[in-house]
Amino acid sequence: MREFRVYLKETATGRLVEASLFDDISDRHLGLWGDTWEGAMEAHCRGRKAGEQPEDHHWDWKVKAEAWRPVLGYHSFALVCDGGLQGLMWVCDFRSARIPAQFGKPLVYVEFLASAPWNRPEIQTPPRYRGVGTVMVGAAVELSRELGYRGRIGLHSLPRAEPFYREACQMTELGYDAADEGLMYYETTDKQADWFRRKR
Repeated sequence: MREFRVYLKETATGRLVEASLFDDISDRHLGLWGDTWEGAMEAHCRGRKAGEQPEDHHWDWKVKAEAWRPVLGYHSFALVCDGGLQGLMWVCDFRSARIPAQFGKPLVYVEFLASAPWNRPEIQTPPRYRGVGTVMVGAAVELSRELGYRGRIGLHSLPRAEPFYREACQMTELGYDAADEGLMYYETTDKQADWFRRKR
């Protein structure tokens, strides 16, 4: 497992703080998820109607790890800051691009990406840290480059996350996908990936 130094913005102070990005979700990370993140999400959802709950509230990261750890082509990432788990992501490296200019070329596909409940403005005001999603998307882009895919990534977005991928990440919107729960599909070209790396 490799560890990379990255930075998040501490919302209360506005300062950048050092964080650690790991290119594997370990048992320790899953323990942090179970001890803190899972309970915080359950507490927030208690008493709220389905439409008022976070769209990913039902994601069980321990189940995902059990299913995907043994499978070739899957990669996981965990983001830790000040001893707390701030973000998690699973990706795979065997999907193909859909944008006409790069159709059929390999890309890294983001299966699941989530920030801890206390980093979400709709759950905690002010959120503890900002920048988790940007760090994770950047990790997917860097993995794509390592694999020789030139930074190409793709993903299906939950509805409330669409503005982040469309505006903050400047990904190409390719329409709602009936084959994947009707979710909007996004993709980057190598040029968009280069822009994202410079922006970061």
